[in-house]
Amino acid sequence: MYAFTDPARADEEFALAEQLLAGLDQRATALTLKVAALAREAGTLTDPEGARALRAEIHAAGITSAEAVFELALALHHAVLGEHDKVRTVIHRLHELAQRGDYAYYADVAHYMAGLPLPDPSPTTWLDGPDAVRTRWRRLVQDRQTRISGICTVNGGSSSRK
Repeated sequence: MYAFTDPARADEEFALAEQLLAGLDQRATALTLKVAALAREAGTLTDPEGARALRAEIHAAGITSAEAVFELALALHHAVLGEHDKVRTVIHRLHELAQRGDYAYYADVAHYMAGLPLPDPSPTTWLDGPDAVRTRWRRLVQDRQTRISGICTVNGGSSSRK
């Protein structure tokens, strides 16, 4: 979750995860780690081909949970950049994944991140209500935008991570 909420702290978690996974054949866990790295880079992703290759790798592995989280990380990236058309494309893929039975609420989260209205009332029941959930996810995107604009200013316009 730190990859979504606190990319700097996520770096520490990645180092530990890589250490723990070294030498193990844990395909699902390794893919999850790659997706978390994508989420950590949301808004600054510089390798779209790498993201496409990761999507293909996850799809080939047939790990639906990893596919859903990948799409959610991609929605975060596009929401941070204000690319609403691309967020809508991701939402369409999330709806397709939800047809398999799980992760239907991820499409709601993608809407919330981008500040897009839900097209229909959601069947999802949120513990603290949809408004609180919408606010949290939208704030996460806005905080990321603020942090990235600070990085761009500090780095003289470059959005690369240091």
